[in-house]
Amino acid sequence: MYATHPVPDGLVLLDASETPAPSASVLERVEALWAETQARTPGLFNGSLFSLAAFDGARALGFMAQYKWYVAQLAEPSLFEALRVRSLAVSGLVNVRGHLVFGKRRAGLSLEGGLWELAPSGTLSDASREPDGSLSWRGQFARELTEELGLSAPLGALKAFALVEDTATNIWELGVSAELDLDPGDVLAAYAGLERTEHDQLSIVPLADVPRFHKTRRKELTGVTGPLLAAAGYIKS
Repeated sequence: MYATHPVPDGLVLLDASETPAPSASVLERVEALWAETQARTPGLFNGSLFSLAAFDGARALGFMAQYKWYVAQLAEPSLFEALRVRSLAVSGLVNVRGHLVFGKRRAGLSLEGGLWELAPSGTLSDASREPDGSLSWRGQFARELTEELGLSAPLGALKAFALVEDTATNIWELGVSAELDLDPGDVLAAYAGLERTEHDQLSIVPLADVPRFHKTRRKELTGVTGPLLAAAGYIKS
């Protein structure tokens, strides 16, 4: 089930919360689940991601969790009690001259492989920070835009429009919109120049056609796609 929340004005992301201290048995189970996942998906890397703990006005407080914790919790939701991972991702709503960009996730990905999503999308890491030391959702989105689509955008042009919570998986998505003065052909050309991304196909859909795209591909879309499109006003909620 998905719940849509407004974005606090001046949203600030702080990795200032205490990291949970799971028991030895929980950590052992995490390692076992991680090994199973690596066997299915060779080359999977244990990085870190921002886990949301609480909101304090405009401040989103959390901690940096190991990716293996996130993977283990997805495999066994009962581990949430010990790991407390509420990952926060950025999910783009890229408008190129009246068209929205969708990407089809590669089939081998550990989460929602083979499904269509708004592109770019990605979990929030600590790779980008604001001058005050807070995590930068704008910087993260700009990185995803370059890595997944081969595009760039001024940070000031990026707008956060919704927070969508998946109450079943504890995954949160920060919807980010960007209007780029590009033709769909420019986007496809930039994407074609990339060596490899999380998507094996793009679809660039005219705004007037987005409701039909959503309706006809509903079973082929990631779960958060509909709530994000509805929050942005492109489909009825």
